[in-house]
Amino acid sequence: MTRETAAPPAVTPRPGAGQSADGTRLGWWSVGSGPGLLVVHGAMQAGLSQLDLARELAGTRTVHLLDRRGRGRSGPWPDGGFDPSTEVADVVAVARATGSTDVLGVSSGAILALRAARADPGIERVVAFEPPIAVAGSIRMDQIERFGREYAEGRLVEAMVTAMRAAQMGPAFLRWVPRGLLCAVTARMLRRDDATTPAPGVPHLRELARALPADLRIVADNAERAGDFAGLRARTALLAGSATRPYLRTAVHAVAAVIPGARSVVLPGTDHAATQNRNQYGRPERVAPALAEFFGA
Repeated sequence: MTRETAAPPAVTPRPGAGQSADGTRLGWWSVGSGPGLLVVHGAMQAGLSQLDLARELAGTRTVHLLDRRGRGRSGPWPDGGFDPSTEVADVVAVARATGSTDVLGVSSGAILALRAARADPGIERVVAFEPPIAVAGSIRMDQIERFGREYAEGRLVEAMVTAMRAAQMGPAFLRWVPRGLLCAVTARMLRRDDATTPAPGVPHLRELARALPADLRIVADNAERAGDFAGLRARTALLAGSATRPYLRTAVHAVAAVIPGARSVVLPGTDHAATQNRNQYGRPERVAPALAEFFGA
């Protein structure tokens, strides 16, 4: 499960596109050949954030990297706002369009993947990597409410810092850094990124930040609802890193406990960034063997 594999040669992602149930354009990138595997990314990510992982699996799977709406090649949300049920329908639509009966969801995308599998029996197997589902108050909902206020007031930098602290992301020492300093560093990062030309298919940091309300809404709507997945019929595995935040491991075990036959796997030496590209602190070579074992069964 944890052996490291040699990185395969670079595989060029192929663009694909379809439509959601409400007519919104949904774009994705495809890598490799073989049965379809749809990957649903998390917050502050786009489809190509998992490109290195897709390349690890490209010898046996066609991996489809969805750009969730509001990011990359996909269209925006409806005027009504950020509704998680809309994104669940998006996952179902792309799974059908790509012929993918297997789905991997990452973080908030893991919640979408689980709900899509619950809604569509065509999804036969699902892996959820660290879904941020609150269990017994494990996520501070007051911080999510604060994020909503800051974002609505146009205070994007402050909202980003609040989201980071709510999710307990980054090194532990950041939780002791004064907010003012974190805001100054975040603002500088945004300005520096705005001045660059990103690689094709890679959104600017500001674009990803403007999509954060969708992810925080997913977390809020699914708080204390691990039991919702008790009736899930798809074969399911829950993955967590051994070095990730405790609330995420708690969520993994709680969801796995209610799904009949679900696996719960801890990946040694990895954290919440594990599925991401190597230049984003990911360890895809440690995640890929667990996925190959589960989806290859």
